[in-house]
Amino acid sequence: MHIDRHTIKVIGTKYDHKKDKRIKDQTIATYQSTENMDMKKFSSLLEEVADSHDAYQDTEVVISLKQYEHD
Repeated sequence: MHIDRHTIKVIGTKYDHKKDKRIKDQTIATYQSTENMDMKKFSSLLEEVADSHDAYQDTEVVISLKQYEHD
């Protein structure tokens, strides 16, 4: 199975130096592509992104599948 396009967002806490305050639920990284990718390779990519950001809690996956349209 192939994925035609993907977007991976890492949500976390950012530090605002001006306010000397931590702000929760901020997008700290975004990875996206419109190149198709094999599901196994995508799974490896997703695991690497999660590892590099220590992002293992509250994982959400949204998948859209479109039916093949016969002419």
